[in-house]
Amino acid sequence: MDIRRAIRRTGQVLLCAGALAGGALLSWATDGSGTAAASAGQFPPPMPPAEHFEAAREEDEASSPPSADAADEAPTLAAAVRTEAVPAPPAEPSPGPFGEPLREGRVITGRTPHRLILFTFDDGPDARNTPRLLDVLDDHGVHAVFFLTANRLDGAGPWHRTNQDLAREIVARGHMVANHTVDHAQLPLLDDAGVLAQVRGADRIFERVLGQRTWLMRPPGGARSERVDALLADRGYTQVLWNLGTGDFQVRDAEEVFRIWRRVLERREREHGDRGGIVLLHDTHEWSVEAVPMILGWLDDRNCELLAEGRELYDVVGDPSYFFAPRGDASPSAEAPPASPSERVLEARQRALRAETRRRCGRVARLD
Repeated sequence: MDIRRAIRRTGQVLLCAGALAGGALLSWATDGSGTAAASAGQFPPPMPPAEHFEAAREEDEASSPPSADAADEAPTLAAAVRTEAVPAPPAEPSPGPFGEPLREGRVITGRTPHRLILFTFDDGPDARNTPRLLDVLDDHGVHAVFFLTANRLDGAGPWHRTNQDLAREIVARGHMVANHTVDHAQLPLLDDAGVLAQVRGADRIFERVLGQRTWLMRPPGGARSERVDALLADRGYTQVLWNLGTGDFQVRDAEEVFRIWRRVLERREREHGDRGGIVLLHDTHEWSVEAVPMILGWLDDRNCELLAEGRELYDVVGDPSYFFAPRGDASPSAEAPPASPSERVLEARQRALRAETRRRCGRVARLD
């Protein structure tokens, strides 16, 4: 870990530790779920050193249970050699690690006519792969949403304790955590009591380990029904689906994961007008982790081309707020409209992104 990453990570840990402690106190005083939330005095101990995760990987392997184009006025690359200050992106309210400001929303599908990209990871945490993934995301300055399978955190043995530490580390590094049920059950196959046991059981585990319940939820396999949607809506959840699959649960090669993702991205634009969306990957697979820098590298390279053409750039966002729409009086199964930020927000973000891309692409051009 270099000095810049160490400084950044230390700051993230301190900021998130304060946010988590405050969240635990709020949950204790105003818990709306009917279940006991951890108080500040009961909050989990500090993170162990990084070698703790390395030592746990061998044990994990042995004991783990089965498991769209808006034109921009932008300079061409010929102007990239100029040096200029990169403006900061506009400050946006953060939904926090548990996503409470995004509660009670319409079903998020990931559709968008803009080049907004959100990374999401399912089924973890996993001691063999999640630590490496967190480092990759740190290196690229990317935040993501982790949909956790709660039974991986529910126990007192070494494997469960390692996963509990990893869940806290995900939050400490500025990412969001969300509900993926207790044990990856297909919810439409369960009766009402079974569905509620899966989501409420996960709530209780997250409260015990992280100090709060979560407000974003992804049904395993994306399996839904009107009945299940209504039960989840009653619980306050916003469901988050995806539109940019990677096939990483079917293939075992990072290059193939990247190729599938790119084909899906191009097909979604060609057939549906979606120029971006929500990426689905699994941090339980090493090939998925290895594919992430490939995807991010392609986005960087493609932005150099889009900049030269004066077109909208790919913008990797850190949470689903741009895709969110309140449910209001709509049906629990109602889908959110395609994500379309206001012109002011979109232009401010694109302005900052174009400046950063001019500098980055200009450096590459000079090296060539």
